Amino acid sequence: MDFLRRFTRQISFKNGLSVHDEKLPQYRLKDVASHCTIESCWMVIRDKVYDFTEFIEYHPGGYELMLEYAGADATTAFDEKPHTIEANAMLDKYLIGVLVKEDRMIS
Repeated sequence: MDFLRRFTRQISFKNGLSVHDEKLPQYRLKDVASHCTIESCWMVIRDKVYDFTEFIEYHPGGYELMLEYAGADATTAFDEKPHTIEANAMLDKYLIGVLVKEDRMIS
């Protein structure tokens, strides 16, 4: 079952939100915007909301880079920089919700 859940989420990674993702809490961009510090670092990547607070100081590019996109949609920045398969897989650990439909850019 765990394999199936991971497989489904990997498929949805490039194609928008999966059915599982739709059951997560929903946030507005303005909710995410208030989490723009090293003490509370949220970002949006492909309409999904991530809390990177625990990770920010461990980012290979430095926490300063993460703070540039904290509280905002970081999809373009994330997609334009090369990230490993492991980095993409790590996203699941920090996923806390999705954007409300009105604020989504992809789906």
